[in-house]
Amino acid sequence: MGIGVGWAEAEYEALGVPYRERGARADEYLAAMRAIWSEERPAYHGRYISFQGVQAYPHPVQQPTPPIVVGGRALTVLRRTVEQANGWYGFSLDLDETASVLAQLCEATGRYHRPASLGELEISVSPRVPVDKATAQRFAELGVHRLILIPPWGIDVPALEQWVTTLGETLVGQV
Repeated sequence: MGIGVGWAEAEYEALGVPYRERGARADEYLAAMRAIWSEERPAYHGRYISFQGVQAYPHPVQQPTPPIVVGGRALTVLRRTVEQANGWYGFSLDLDETASVLAQLCEATGRYHRPASLGELEISVSPRVPVDKATAQRFAELGVHRLILIPPWGIDVPALEQWVTTLGETLVGQV
């Protein structure tokens, strides 16, 4: 499950939700979801959400929770990633930006407690730069586990098929 708290203050204003509380809300919502996903009789009482006596079935197959991936670059996002997530996602990053955020994540790992149950943090990035085999290797050397390649905007199906074929030939070998 991927989460991000958003960056557009106007969206929060439209909902009547204080923008500055979005991170605290996200932390609390994650705790509430964990209760729903894993407890026989889930209950949660927090500042933003409170419930008890609910039935929430079926529970996810992945226990205690489905993998959680947090996206974003703010320091509070990096704390949330270390403390609560199985993975981190960086959108539209080049190699230097990726290296910088991964260094910050490494620092955050030393600053915040990471439960052993979360395992190794998996890193996913959607590069903003064209990706060839050498560039993919450089991302891997930085510690990126997965590149999520986004096709050019507005291309038709034949062009998309060609884009995928070319990427396969470039990155993997003959498809």
